[in-house]
Amino acid sequence: MARVRKNVYEELDKVKKLILVRFPEIEVRNWCSFLSKLAIYHYKKRKVMLLGKERQVYNHLIENSYNPYTVYRWALLERVPDEIRFQLKNHYLSQKKAASVAFQRKHETHTSLQIDIRQHGLRIVREM
Repeated sequence: MARVRKNVYEELDKVKKLILVRFPEIEVRNWCSFLSKLAIYHYKKRKVMLLGKERQVYNHLIENSYNPYTVYRWALLERVPDEIRFQLKNHYLSQKKAASVAFQRKHETHTSLQIDIRQHGLRIVREM
């Protein structure tokens, strides 16, 4: 049986709508940290207690057949740069590889040449 690859961003939008319809008071700004707590609780990595809204959202995700850890990974992929997002949407990269590439880019060391090229590029853009 062939696996159908889901579009991460479409699925994440579905989950956001599902949660925000039921819990409109949840802030989207703190979405990743909120989901992180649910993901940690789901796999009992640390002793974390879910109370109140967190517990209700966790149960709502489980009732609707969403793994909280998977939803958290999708939310992290929402932060990746546009070129990585494009490759992910067109299935050139796996989710794991996309997260890895984004992490590497974020933590690259800046040599003087890289800084010079970046400054020149930014100056050209400003002059346009």
